[in-house]
Amino acid sequence: MLDSKTAIEWIKKHKKVAIVGLSPKDDRPSYHVGQFLMEQGFEVTPIHPAHAEILGRPAKASLAQLAPGEIDWLDLFLNPSRLMDLLPEITRLKPGMVWCQLGVVDEEFNRKVEALGVLLVSDRCPKIEWRS
Repeated sequence: MLDSKTAIEWIKKHKKVAIVGLSPKDDRPSYHVGQFLMEQGFEVTPIHPAHAEILGRPAKASLAQLAPGEIDWLDLFLNPSRLMDLLPEITRLKPGMVWCQLGVVDEEFNRKVEALGVLLVSDRCPKIEWRS
């Protein structure tokens, strides 16, 4: 698992991110993180099954709608009980990094992601770590 400083340096060089669970509601942390990343020059792809557009960006219903190479990394805002369901798509997409937000923790998922050779950050927020 990456330390925060290394993770931030990595994402600064890899600007295409899909945010799973990005909310269109401006009172949600995912909305603020997505907005922050866009302000930093990231190309954000929202992943949300119920919305066609979030933060002015076209949304995808699921990771299955992404092609390998379309994104550099994933930022996950979802219930930890749903993480294992993402493994087939993470395996197919092979992003450079998976970033699990604060409270999005599943140790078995973490082990499996790292076993794929994918960089991992868990239980942290890039917006908070960026400013640390």
